[in-house]
Amino acid sequence: MILILIRLLCLKIFMDMPSKTHDSVIDDLMRRSSKRRRLNSVVDLDLKRSKLLVSMRDRRAKSCYPLGLRGLNNLGSTCFMNSVLQALLHAPSFWNYFLSERHGPETCKKRSSDHLCLACDFGVICSAVYSGNRTPYSPAQFLYSWWHHSANLASYEQQDAHEFFISVLDGIHEREGKERNSNKDNGGCQCIAHRVFSGMLRSDVTCTACGFTSTTYDPCVDISLNMDTTNFSSVDVASKSVRPNEDTGRSTLLACLDLFTRPERLGSDQKLYCQNCQERRDSMKQMSIKRLPLVLSLHIKRFEHSSLRRSSRKIDWFLQFPFSLDMTPYLSPSIVRNRFGNRIFGFESDESDISSEFEVFAVVTHSGMLDSGHYVTYLRLQDQWYKCDDAWITEVDERIVRAAQCYMIFYVQKMLYCKANED
Repeated sequence: MILILIRLLCLKIFMDMPSKTHDSVIDDLMRRSSKRRRLNSVVDLDLKRSKLLVSMRDRRAKSCYPLGLRGLNNLGSTCFMNSVLQALLHAPSFWNYFLSERHGPETCKKRSSDHLCLACDFGVICSAVYSGNRTPYSPAQFLYSWWHHSANLASYEQQDAHEFFISVLDGIHEREGKERNSNKDNGGCQCIAHRVFSGMLRSDVTCTACGFTSTTYDPCVDISLNMDTTNFSSVDVASKSVRPNEDTGRSTLLACLDLFTRPERLGSDQKLYCQNCQERRDSMKQMSIKRLPLVLSLHIKRFEHSSLRRSSRKIDWFLQFPFSLDMTPYLSPSIVRNRFGNRIFGFESDESDISSEFEVFAVVTHSGMLDSGHYVTYLRLQDQWYKCDDAWITEVDERIVRAAQCYMIFYVQKMLYCKANED
């Protein structure tokens, strides 16, 4: 009850923001950032000295880091925002678009003194990050704009990084999107968010009585994957006794993708109407990927919420993931041919025209408890990994990345990855 009252109070404070000036809100966010840095400098002084940090104290070390590596100040439990922003700021084709000034405050037709624009504010961050300045940047204006876009999430509390990612792409689509009816597959939207992140999922529901299959297509900007628990016993699952790197079992990203595309028998309470039988029948459902995006975002479902037990928990099992990923086995042609064999013939040509080979470039991780954890992003630039922990950037070994509890994994088509890493 107390938590509900606190959230209502935070929402009321945000709704009262229009009575304040825009500058006063930004100043408050900047003060929070400055105060947090002062506290950190006292509490974590010894820890800072032990790290290899991208800072003004070591200009020679800074010059060795790729352009675009710049810390983001924490504005008060905003590590969820900073971690996702770091991934977006290094997503090939996405950051290039904003650096080319194809959308910005000077060209935006929708921005005014009364209307904020997430796309414009992301472009400002992008320009600041790639300016060569290594001093940590405070994305206060962007946070303020996002609060206006997602008023129900406006507070100084920790938020879910995946939910923030979806919300930001929706905000950029809302402000920057241009509807075109020439391409029905992606709803006609040619905004940069959908051109980079949007793919297409295929769902086949087959009647178990007559074999009739109904197919539907749904656009998506990410794929949420359940952790595969095949190698874990029921005791392990119930007690969460399995910990990272234990030999009793470990989940892999490939197993999660196999689980996502595996045929699933729908329950008796989910009987669907069969057009051939003219009545509700038991059926099997199978998912596959009809079209891959340029940047593939995979969300690992580590947070479980049970309405039956009225409880929530975090799944902290170790997950292996490849740096190079071939998505061919999970595409619709592969899935459907495996199901029907020689009875399947041709497919639309758009699947085969897009490369199915991907390279990882960003990993968002979550450590700690369900309601009090911390988000960090690992970036892979020129085959070197960097840890982005709010304002601090550290060069790390790939073993550190593999051992982290990945929550979101970002892959880019191999051709774009190689092009982005050219000298």
